[in-house]
Amino acid sequence: MLQRRKRLPRLSGLVLLAGALLVAPVSAAPKRVMSLNLCTDQLAMTLAEPEQLVSVSFLAREPSLSMLHEKAHSYPVNRGLAEEVFLEKPDLVVTGTYSLHNTTALLKRLGFHVEEFSFAQTLETIPDEILRMGALLGQEERAETVADSFTKELEAIAASQCDRRPTMIAYDQNGIASGRGTLADSVMRAAGFANLAAELGIIGVAPFPLEQVIAARPDVISISTPQKAPTLGEYVPRHPAISALPNTRIGAFVPEGSLSCGTPSVIEAVRALATLRAEIAPCPGSTTQ
Repeated sequence: MLQRRKRLPRLSGLVLLAGALLVAPVSAAPKRVMSLNLCTDQLAMTLAEPEQLVSVSFLAREPSLSMLHEKAHSYPVNRGLAEEVFLEKPDLVVTGTYSLHNTTALLKRLGFHVEEFSFAQTLETIPDEILRMGALLGQEERAETVADSFTKELEAIAASQCDRRPTMIAYDQNGIASGRGTLADSVMRAAGFANLAAELGIIGVAPFPLEQVIAARPDVISISTPQKAPTLGEYVPRHPAISALPNTRIGAFVPEGSLSCGTPSVIEAVRALATLRAEIAPCPGSTTQ
């Protein structure tokens, strides 16, 4: 009996220690974060405190790819090299699933905390990506606000639509079209368009014959903004036969870089296309009719 009483104080101490561990945070918010991928750059710059993010990829400063290219100039850039990460000694590294396989594997072997994000292919997956990045950065409240705003605007755009769905194709360099399962397809549908490539059986990003575009005569052909150093491939979506299509609108209708990644910036592309759809196919009773 006496032996049992002597053990009680020690047992109580262990219980108190266990209780303290349960209520303590699993990990504090990282103070030094590096992003090695264009898409994680966008999420991190949106959610992180300025002093929290120590480096983004060099692509973050490219206007044709990044909606936040101006903001990216506030941060040092990296080229995704393991040596750069080793010298910076970040608490957290965020990168893409399909990029820098060798770097990612090496960093994990060296003991760095690396989190990989897959490329969000639909608008529906973006809020979860926002919330996940927010949790990793210790910016949950900010992430919830951004995700909620994104979702509500998509719902408002959807509520303003009707059965009138003009046809559209996203036609890029070398005659490449975005079909079913792509972010561009998701954006077109959310804005109230029917994606011609998806309806004709294209899955993912694939070649689409120029002759088929001309024969289909879509209501809208969305092409990319001309680059400073153009390639021969850029002339395909700008072929004279396409330019001669009657009643087809052709142009760069979405903001440059808005379709590069599944991030909150994608809403800019949805807004632009929703405005275009309301202009060319207004719903009955709408003020734009």
